[in-house]
Amino acid sequence: MQNTIRSSLTPQQVIKGYKILDLIDEGGFGAIYRAHQEIVGREVAIKVILPRYANSPNFIRRFEAEAQLVARLEHLHIVPLYDYWRDPDGAYLVMRWLRGGSVSDSLASEGKWSLSRANRLLEQVASALATAHQSGVVHRDLKPGNILLDEQSNAYLADFGIALYHQEEDADEDSMVGSPAYISPEQITGAPVTPFSDQYSLGIVMYQLLAGKQPYTAEPSAHDLLMSHLQVELPGLSDVRPDLPAGIDPVLRRATAKKPEDRYPDILKFAEAFYQVAITPAAAENVKAAAEARIILPELKNPYKGLRAFREADSANFFGRSRLVNRLIERLHDDDDTHAPGKVSDRNASFIALVGPSGSGKSSVVSAGVFPALRQDVIPGSRNWFLVEMFPGANPMRELEAALLRIATNRPESLLNQLRENDHGLIHALKRILPPDNETKLLLFINQFEEVFAQVEAEAERELFLMSLYNAVHESGGRLKVIITMRADFYDRPLHYSEFGRLMRERTEVVLPLSPEELESTIVGPAERVGLELEPGL
Repeated sequence: MQNTIRSSLTPQQVIKGYKILDLIDEGGFGAIYRAHQEIVGREVAIKVILPRYANSPNFIRRFEAEAQLVARLEHLHIVPLYDYWRDPDGAYLVMRWLRGGSVSDSLASEGKWSLSRANRLLEQVASALATAHQSGVVHRDLKPGNILLDEQSNAYLADFGIALYHQEEDADEDSMVGSPAYISPEQITGAPVTPFSDQYSLGIVMYQLLAGKQPYTAEPSAHDLLMSHLQVELPGLSDVRPDLPAGIDPVLRRATAKKPEDRYPDILKFAEAFYQVAITPAAAENVKAAAEARIILPELKNPYKGLRAFREADSANFFGRSRLVNRLIERLHDDDDTHAPGKVSDRNASFIALVGPSGSGKSSVVSAGVFPALRQDVIPGSRNWFLVEMFPGANPMRELEAALLRIATNRPESLLNQLRENDHGLIHALKRILPPDNETKLLLFINQFEEVFAQVEAEAERELFLMSLYNAVHESGGRLKVIITMRADFYDRPLHYSEFGRLMRERTEVVLPLSPEELESTIVGPAERVGLELEPGL
């Protein structure tokens, strides 16, 4: 049943190396399990998102890119995301296990918090959010249930599973994602969601911590709750907490202002302002220095990747290859405009081979250049494409099956058998896994294509894989687009196969060395993003 996942994971069941221990919590969106990761001997929490959500096309399109970005967040008070995957049975997020429960649990068992304890939580969560915001991530669903505690009551921000890489273009999609009791006015109205939205939600959480109750209720209806967020100023705390300093109310009201521009400039300014009124008068003269010392500021990250490949999460620091990225997009666009159902020629097949020397940045161009541009609808409708990456390895048909299942909305029976049945199996498999609208397209990125020739031992397997791709890009009606990256010293290998060789001849783009201007951009661009200035002519 898709409406519950209680029976999908059972104690002692092992899934991808994690042994399920027990069910911790379950809700309408999914469930959280405690599990044991046997390979490293540690307990973890696994959040399982229901198939009814995990199999929606929008979720599939964004899941891997967003999970990859969230996994990069490193901060003492952010619950680390160790692992993630998605298949037709659901989406899985593996996180650090914390034994202290959540802030929601604490409120239910202990009631309202002391001012000093609430201030400590604000400092820790604000510093965690500052790191996320610096990386372009907006949490979007900040609430007591998503703030976890350790045994010393230190706070850790969790559940970035629905966070979005902040782009205003996404504002019209899923704008109401969030919990109604803590949702910001702009999320209700569908305006762009920004770090200011997290500040608003955190202000509501702080009110609840101090008052022991939420400022707005769903009485008499949920509509009234949303209208309160839009129109009603945050109530004062004096009636329920006369022991609090008078300055607390103005601070919380500014953080929860109805217009984002009326809130604090950033989340750390909110935390600092709260601390200034929360401390004792005796310490007032050292307020600013003490506040800055208590808040863990986000570290300045090295924006350069060195010899590591750029991933989609690194796109903001990817510079110097705009001409090549634009060239690839132009070819994809031209193919999209001219592709008609039925057999097409090699010249306008939905296929691009990106060939260059080892270390020339082939995969980075696709992952950090082409993919983000497509998600921004650079080709009309491309924001709705499915984008998936695979490595051929020694068994490319099995790897192809795994890649297709990552974007499938249901688990087809015997998909691998169908792929191996004949060289038209991929065409039939696409019809089974893609939505039946004939509009949704799949861009398959096959990285390190040289593995087809270096690692595959059986010639029959190699020929089947090559011809399956060849037939699919010609006969899928434009629903499948393929980009491969391949080392230049392997360029002659596919030329030994007549059909695939002709395709390579017509559809190859080469990666040339960076020009002086492009090299300058790769150095200056990332530096400027972190606030550094280079002397002219350096």
